[in-house]
Amino acid sequence: MSFLKRLASLFTGKSSSGGRNLTVYVLSTRCNEPLSAQVDTLNALSGSDDGDAALYTRKVIQGTGKNRCFAQVEVELWFNSQRGLLRHAVTGGRWLTAEEYETELERFNAPPEEEEDDEIAGADTGGSGGFG
Repeated sequence: MSFLKRLASLFTGKSSSGGRNLTVYVLSTRCNEPLSAQVDTLNALSGSDDGDAALYTRKVIQGTGKNRCFAQVEVELWFNSQRGLLRHAVTGGRWLTAEEYETELERFNAPPEEEEDDEIAGADTGGSGGFG
């Protein structure tokens, strides 16, 4: 049965070992915006000069521009020879787990809270306003 799965993966492009893409989640420190990106572990990795890691890639993730903020977050990833993630470094943001990303995304997309201004609400109390 595994032979048929491997044969099917040749034609569909899907790997039987969980997929070829790694999803990266970060939070931009400048815009406070959660961002995600896909890293193709079959095509985007190159050889690493690092003694521990066999493969390396660098990804720059651009913000959406919501709230007129267009910050970029740089992510560096080091992998072993089996394309397993060994470590990461983030510049301009911080690493997020999938759960943290979902929480931050809800926060980011939530409508802004309206502040009640007691002075404006209480100002129109029927006074003459000083003219009179």
